[in-house]
Amino acid sequence: MDNFKTLAKKALTNTAILYIISRYATYIIQFINSLFIALYLGPYYLGVWGFIILILGYCGKFDLGIAHSANAILSINKNNDDYVEKVIGNSLSMIMGLSIVILLVLYSFKYINCFNIGEKYNFDEYIIIVSIIAVLTYFNALFSNIFRIYGKILLIALNQSLYPIIVLLIMPFFRSEILIWAMLIAYSFSTTISFILFLYQRPVPFKLRFSFDLVKHIQIKGWHLFVYNTSLHLIILSTNSFISSYYAIDEFGYYTFSYSFANAIFLLLSSISYLIFPKMLNRFASSNNTQINNILGNIRVAYISLSHLIVHFLIIIFPFFLFFFPEYQQASPIFKITALTLVLYTNSYGYSGLLIARGKERSLGLLTFLTLLFNIGLTYLFIVTFKFSISLAILGSMITYFFYTLYTSMYGRKNMGLNSGLISTFIDVYPWRMMLPFLISLILIITNSRDVFFIIPFTLYFFLNFNDIKIIRNLVLKVIKDPNLMNI
Repeated sequence: MDNFKTLAKKALTNTAILYIISRYATYIIQFINSLFIALYLGPYYLGVWGFIILILGYCGKFDLGIAHSANAILSINKNNDDYVEKVIGNSLSMIMGLSIVILLVLYSFKYINCFNIGEKYNFDEYIIIVSIIAVLTYFNALFSNIFRIYGKILLIALNQSLYPIIVLLIMPFFRSEILIWAMLIAYSFSTTISFILFLYQRPVPFKLRFSFDLVKHIQIKGWHLFVYNTSLHLIILSTNSFISSYYAIDEFGYYTFSYSFANAIFLLLSSISYLIFPKMLNRFASSNNTQINNILGNIRVAYISLSHLIVHFLIIIFPFFLFFFPEYQQASPIFKITALTLVLYTNSYGYSGLLIARGKERSLGLLTFLTLLFNIGLTYLFIVTFKFSISLAILGSMITYFFYTLYTSMYGRKNMGLNSGLISTFIDVYPWRMMLPFLISLILIITNSRDVFFIIPFTLYFFLNFNDIKIIRNLVLKVIKDPNLMNI
């Protein structure tokens, strides 16, 4: 009992663990908020709110990769204080320039006729406050990337959690259009508070600077990272768009339910990845190939093995979960293949970070963009031409992730001077001890087997990867005891 209390105390004083807990608590709050927002706004004002969120979403996606670029550059050069200040200062100048462009675009909704779609939603009423939110979000994204490089993650957690918490508190008091204004004011208030706190607690000086050569360097790196991140995100988004267009509304509802549940666990894993990514880039840039190979081996065993283990376990328990949602019984096979699709992408973990650290963003962005085109073509073929059932609609993305992982890993291994042949890379990223249970689960799904049979791949995975599971257990205990372990 004393041992448990000691571990619990260390966990609650570990900033990394607290950050992960805060992220999942925020996801739960956001889910609750979405239910009540739909209830209190009604269909019409929910449509207006949806348009506002859509505009903010587009603003967020078209950030030109400045924050990602600064993160990559600073992670590698964090010990060079003078250069760090120059990169931050020029990044701030670039964000200011981007903000001016975004303001002009947003105001064009009101003054340029070709953007009169905004009139349908009376968007001109919200332009000022939406502009404030969009601009502050750019700055806060940059600040968050800077803060996580220096391990100051509690303020990042506050930035990510403040708005959902405020909305949860104010929702019961407002309805319809007034609720929209209340949420927008809460949004602008939370982003402003985060902006001020970031400035007040900055780990290094934030001063505006402008160097054409450095701006060019940041933007070139940022553009390729922008192409990479956007294309990677659009792979699954393009599949979701096909499914929403070519299947019945209730079928898309089953898919949305399944995808949301399957994606939830990967949000937790992404929280862990978010913390170690800057440190991983720094180690990749400052280590030789032998050291990098050891680092990759350790983090890939932990991240990939844990992902596959959790997915096989979730496939078993999902039918029990459906007892509480009987109207979604038909979602069971959709969930299983969706979970297998998402977990396949984790097999590429580490190699994309290595390529970014090695300055290969351009090639990585091109590879990801071509992968996106491949996914669109394959998904169109399966859904539109061959008319696959909804339970197999995501199969195109599974195949896409399979090849993306294989080719990204081949390129990464080549950069480390390892054997980058097809067979050697395949054995590295798709070891038989992981893929045998994966293939058994896939065959069980395609043959529409009973739920009880999925105990077989889970049990097989557990025994074949028992050593990895022990490594994961020991690693979790070490992270709880020693916060600095996140420094890999």
